[in-house]
Amino acid sequence: MKKTVSLFFRISITVGLLIFLFFRTPVAKIASVVLQADLRWLIGAFLLFFFLNILVFLRWFLLLRGRGIHVFPPRLFLSYLVSLFFNLIFPSTIGGDAVRTLDISQHTQRHSSGILATVVLDRVSGFLGLVTVLIFSLLFGHDVFNDASIFLATGILLFAVLVFCGMMFSGRFFGLFASCIPFAGVRGYFEKIHAETKAYKGHRAVLWVSWVISCVTHVGLAFTYYLTARAFGLDYSPVYFLIFVPMITAFSSLPVSIGGLGIRDTASVFVFAKIGIAAEKALAMSLANFGYMFLLGLLGAIGYVFILYRRRV
Repeated sequence: MKKTVSLFFRISITVGLLIFLFFRTPVAKIASVVLQADLRWLIGAFLLFFFLNILVFLRWFLLLRGRGIHVFPPRLFLSYLVSLFFNLIFPSTIGGDAVRTLDISQHTQRHSSGILATVVLDRVSGFLGLVTVLIFSLLFGHDVFNDASIFLATGILLFAVLVFCGMMFSGRFFGLFASCIPFAGVRGYFEKIHAETKAYKGHRAVLWVSWVISCVTHVGLAFTYYLTARAFGLDYSPVYFLIFVPMITAFSSLPVSIGGLGIRDTASVFVFAKIGIAAEKALAMSLANFGYMFLLGLLGAIGYVFILYRRRV
């Protein structure tokens, strides 16, 4: 019942925000912006987005190697692409993470807790990189964009990351969390995950590299938006995108919509209005970046149907 209510709530938020945006910004205006786009800039933005996902895959690959889990890179990359596809059809990224956890667990014949530990660390390092870039963006761009909601969202994200880091690496902190779990089986599974993540304290270099990769990918995502803006005839300094895009990503990471759709678009229209970008162009930028995710997810769907699923059948 709780899952059904949560799914209904997220779908309602997503649909409601999209209806509101398209009501305020007629589809004809958005279509006009898209039809006049320079394809060269859009292709460049997609290639950069693809490269950034290779970096994210490399981060997961290194985390697996840090625990002695060896998977042939093309096979692991296929699993990563498939998870992107399931992120699009499930109401949250947890679905895609579960798929790649089970897939690699079966492929390597390892307990799923060890694989899930790498996925959790992958996510947490990504959020840590986001918070890092966001804090620097706010320090340098607070004069351009000074809004209490952004500072609140940053504080919430930072607090969440610190809590997760405490549960992963501190036995005492994890003990407090585990004591709140009433079911022994569930508590035992979390204890296995904690043991796996805590073992990374002996592989600090892997953690540092993961954090650096996370920071680079979030900076790169800002440039993906910049290239997309150029495709729509917008010539603004990349500095603005380094300030705004981490804020947009922070809002879209809140688990209140499906894949961040609706939240991401509303945040884009809101923040880019600060520098005079029209709503139809800001919305077109946001939808274009969702389109990049959709294309990668489509590659994952093809890989799943013609490779992974066929092998299992």
